[in-house]
Amino acid sequence: MFWQGALTNALNPKVALFFLAFLPQFVDAQGSDRALAFVVLGVLFTVSGTVVNVIVALAAGTLARGLGAAGGVGTWLQRAAGALFVGLGVKLAFSGR
Repeated sequence: MFWQGALTNALNPKVALFFLAFLPQFVDAQGSDRALAFVVLGVLFTVSGTVVNVIVALAAGTLARGLGAAGGVGTWLQRAAGALFVGLGVKLAFSGR
């Protein structure tokens, strides 16, 4: 799953557009090490993004274990989500004017 996510992210054109639009603002156009500056900023972006994603994954795992231990809470959440999607589908079906 990790490598699939890494490949998906690497091939995502939005990531390339972000780097092309955002990072040049922080690189000195007259500097001698522009390529190194881009690499450093890219590494910082990757490391900070990985830290945030790991924290979110740990929090989600802890929450999932907590909901699993609570028994019926997960079942009710699934039912509520299902009812929400059915309701949105019905609304969409009848709003086709």
